[in-house]
Amino acid sequence: MSVSLILNERVISRSRVGELPNLPPSVAIVYPVEGGPFEVETYRTFGQRWFGKNRACYVVDLSDHRRQASVNKTPLTCKDGGHRFQATIDVGFRVHDPAMVVSRNVRDALTVVYGYLTDRIRLQAARFAITEAMAAQLTVNQELDREIRLPEGITIYYCKVQMEPDQAAARHIQELEEARRRAKLGAHAHDARRSETYSDEDIEDIRAAGRRRRQADERAALGNTQLDFDNLIREHLVRHPEETTHALELLARVRETEATQHEIRDQRHAEMVKYLIERGVVREVDLPGLRQGVLGPSTPGTGVAGVLERPDAGQPASFASGATPGRPDYAASAPAAAAQGGPVQWGGSTPPPAVTPPSGLIPVYVVLDTSQAAADCVTDLGNALRSVQTLLANSPDVAAAIRLSVITYADGADVVLRLTEVSWRTGVPGLNISPGCRYRPVLRRLLDLVPLETERLKEQVPRVLRPVVFFLAVGQAEDDTEWPAAHADLMAHKYFPHVVACGIGADRARVVQRLASRPELGVVAVEGADLAQSAVQFSVLLQQTLLHLGRSAIAGGMELRLDCPQGLRPVTQEQ
Repeated sequence: MSVSLILNERVISRSRVGELPNLPPSVAIVYPVEGGPFEVETYRTFGQRWFGKNRACYVVDLSDHRRQASVNKTPLTCKDGGHRFQATIDVGFRVHDPAMVVSRNVRDALTVVYGYLTDRIRLQAARFAITEAMAAQLTVNQELDREIRLPEGITIYYCKVQMEPDQAAARHIQELEEARRRAKLGAHAHDARRSETYSDEDIEDIRAAGRRRRQADERAALGNTQLDFDNLIREHLVRHPEETTHALELLARVRETEATQHEIRDQRHAEMVKYLIERGVVREVDLPGLRQGVLGPSTPGTGVAGVLERPDAGQPASFASGATPGRPDYAASAPAAAAQGGPVQWGGSTPPPAVTPPSGLIPVYVVLDTSQAAADCVTDLGNALRSVQTLLANSPDVAAAIRLSVITYADGADVVLRLTEVSWRTGVPGLNISPGCRYRPVLRRLLDLVPLETERLKEQVPRVLRPVVFFLAVGQAEDDTEWPAAHADLMAHKYFPHVVACGIGADRARVVQRLASRPELGVVAVEGADLAQSAVQFSVLLQQTLLHLGRSAIAGGMELRLDCPQGLRPVTQEQ
């Protein structure tokens, strides 16, 4: 569709103008002038009409024209550059300079008019987001609300533009609105669930307070009651009298079990006392009446228990020292004087020696390699943990100043013993070989544990010294390019630990130098050393260093000193 303002495609004589089809009432006659500008006929005299009837001319339409069109081919891109507007233009135009129309040979006025309008609309559309179609339309119409004279001799006297997002943008806006509605509904639903949760928590707090109050009342009522099995049976019968038969059966089984245990204990104590007398450790003159107590018990059902009590009487049995379950380790539990042949003071009522409270507390982390590379020494590493337990249990003053944790690593990291004060009751963890060997997981685990547990200890004791990590490296790290960043993060923390690195196996010097927090805290096995023997030497190093640490903490300081046993050497020492 086009609008031709020049009604004749070729020049015609002036006398033939009336023969043009569909000639509008308002036209302009334009004469081409050789060597000069076009001439527009404004008024004709009689002579001009007579002599100029054969003069060549063009006929230009001066009527008003109104057209409507949709902008489809020209993209009206919005501000984000990814969506487009679509526009409908209602435009009115006319010719104000016929000579310019002819001189520029404007055959299609719509091309000129729409070209100008779409250019102006595109510039304004690029300033608005796709959701601001009405604002863009208002701005465009305000700019075009005037007469616009184009250089082609055409005047735009009326223009209104209607803008809206295209189909793709309309779908995008609809999806955004739906998402906003869903988000608003979700927020309301969240608030409702949150209120319900707070209500449930309040009700649960009320119920918990009621339970605590009832338990406090029961504890106050039972405060002066001895809680042994007989009293528990009586209390149960008061509350459940219908279960009398079952309660009596339980009581009978308990009495039978107690009698059996007394007989076993008396027999074992009698055998021990006979053994000590036969070996000459205990003499009859030292303990008058001992032989009579062993050969003939004075109290039925008690045997020699009334005369001889083990030093660990009244304490739970500990099997960490190597004793067989069910059979006490008398060599470990007997007083030292008995082993030396001196006078013996028997009886479980003697209080243990007082332990002086330490002036500082040291968190210690033992990090052990349990990868396939450590398969030949995993048994020795387990023995090392048991040796550490024996050392600390036999030195309660040192144990009171140290909190010990054990972490194993292979492809991942596992805390096999949480930070605790070591005693005979502490369970020694077992060690299992796993595939892989990576340092980064265990360093990240230390970065999580050390600050958290240091803060927790500071809440319990007035002074916590800097943590110490004993890092045993056996296998080659598979993440050699990754773990140094985790090591740097650990060393950059305000609670960074002292890292004592020990490398056993081949070519461990370089990794030990990188792991140790200071060069003097790195040790390696001597060249050609057996892996199992090196693990034993690591155990010796660990025990000696723990003793130094504990004693320095008791004195109020922290002395981290490494005394390398035979088979280990400082990494800074030349081979």
